[in-house]
Amino acid sequence: MSAACRRLVWMTFLLSTAAPAAAAIRFDNFGSVQGLKLVGDTAVSGKVLRLTPARQNRSGAVWFLEKQPVASGFDTTFQFRLTKQGGLGPGADGLAFVLQNSGPVALGGRGSAGGFAVADANFHPKEMGIPWSIAVFFDTYQNVEEGDPSANYVAFRTHGRPSEMRWPAERLAFTPSLHVQLKDGHVHTARILFQPPVLSVFLDGAAAPALEGAVDLSIVLDPQGSTWVGFTASTGGGYENHDILNWSFAGADVSSSMSVVSSQISFLMSACLPDRNLCTPERSTSERSDLGYHVVLPANLEWGASIPNPQGRPVAVTNACGIACWDLKARGSDGCSGPPGNTSPAGAGFLAADAAAGALITKTRDGRTWFSVNGHSGIGSKENEGFYEFDVEIK
Repeated sequence: MSAACRRLVWMTFLLSTAAPAAAAIRFDNFGSVQGLKLVGDTAVSGKVLRLTPARQNRSGAVWFLEKQPVASGFDTTFQFRLTKQGGLGPGADGLAFVLQNSGPVALGGRGSAGGFAVADANFHPKEMGIPWSIAVFFDTYQNVEEGDPSANYVAFRTHGRPSEMRWPAERLAFTPSLHVQLKDGHVHTARILFQPPVLSVFLDGAAAPALEGAVDLSIVLDPQGSTWVGFTASTGGGYENHDILNWSFAGADVSSSMSVVSSQISFLMSACLPDRNLCTPERSTSERSDLGYHVVLPANLEWGASIPNPQGRPVAVTNACGIACWDLKARGSDGCSGPPGNTSPAGAGFLAADAAAGALITKTRDGRTWFSVNGHSGIGSKENEGFYEFDVEIK
């Protein structure tokens, strides 16, 4: 494979025992902004971090200067308040919590761009977005031309390679509307939890997430699995104060909450099916390597990869890595896993009832050894997302 390695580890979360580490970032208020980089129109107002003032056509960002490890999970909580709405809406356009690997001075466009995305060229020409980014966008203005479902919703939005950036930014998932009114002038609490590969957003202490979905963070990660974290906001024809009152951020406690398989991924990430949150290769590949064969197995192909094995000899799978989701409505290891699976026998309806759900499984017949993700048998597997990559040696 010609592509550079992008991921270093796969973490299988045990949700019942997941525990956050001590907060790596903690601001009880913003009387001091030591360790932060304020960009664009962002400024401190008293002890509040004002991403944009209530004026038209502004954009701002703030980044923690030290990259944070996020590949194995994170838990961040912040309080925000949106006030002094005016212009279109009234009040626009919203704020975002953003992960990005472009740098600590990154800033996107104004208006509907939210401070992270490419701006609408009809209003703000030549305003580029932040490449290599994923945003949790709290959108407060309905841009009909962009397909916004309402003026009060949350979305996961992304920009990848600079050459792929376009307006509007791709939505990985969104909730059409919220019970919470984002711009009611009250203080709201947002908690964003990433338990690979599931990203969840909780509002105002609710037990159920307002939005949840599988997300591939590979585009925002450096080789160490870290990225810059922070916030962006913007205004356009409508405006409001976008204020952050406090913020904490912690990575996951790897030692107590997950099993780790050291590995590397070399799959060319651009060759993925469209309209899927996790990169799902268009086809499987089996190529000769020094160990025997190097295999890329899409999760949506039942028994979708094979190698020649005319004598039916045993095979050894090594360097297995990747993420596969076989139930996108379930959370964490109930619906997604790495090659070892989710540790529990899958049961009836799966390809291998006695193997763990999501596990990489094999069978040998008719002179070939076949590989599959242990998901639901039959047509249900077509909706799976992600892939496994591994080496195979015939003994």
